[in-house]
Amino acid sequence: MTVQQTAKEFLKSEPGRDPIIVEGLFRAAPERVFRAFTDPNDVSCWFIPKAGALEQVEIDLKIGGKWCFVIDKTDEKQIHFEGEYLVIDPPNRLEFSWRHVKEFADGTRETTDTSKVAVTFTAAGKATEVRLSHEAIKTEDARHGVGGGWNGCFERLTDFVKEMEHIPGE
Repeated sequence: MTVQQTAKEFLKSEPGRDPIIVEGLFRAAPERVFRAFTDPNDVSCWFIPKAGALEQVEIDLKIGGKWCFVIDKTDEKQIHFEGEYLVIDPPNRLEFSWRHVKEFADGTRETTDTSKVAVTFTAAGKATEVRLSHEAIKTEDARHGVGGGWNGCFERLTDFVKEMEHIPGE
């Protein structure tokens, strides 16, 4: 891997296959990249295409703690991703469950089956190699969407980490 990788290089698994594997090299220490995945303010900067556009980010960073990223909210419904933390080993590993949820004003919910995400952070000189594995997504179409989504996340994370290089104290 090189620090100049292109967007197409993040997604390592064949599109539509299980598990989805995404890898990237980021110019920051593992502690800093780990924090980008676990700090609500950081997540808001890179998780969806427009920085700061997440409606809400809740992270209870402990084993069994819940997380929820609200990506769209109207009077009629809320769309979000949610799960719970399974493994927290800073700055080396993070594992969590994952569901896509539509929650309607009347309290009903439509959810996908629970899948699992495992992320490893490995020091590589002054950079960090990140490997994300997202498994147990039931349909090929959903795996295509999730793979493309994580690929986009890694693109934005690359930009976020570059910006962090220029902030004193980071």
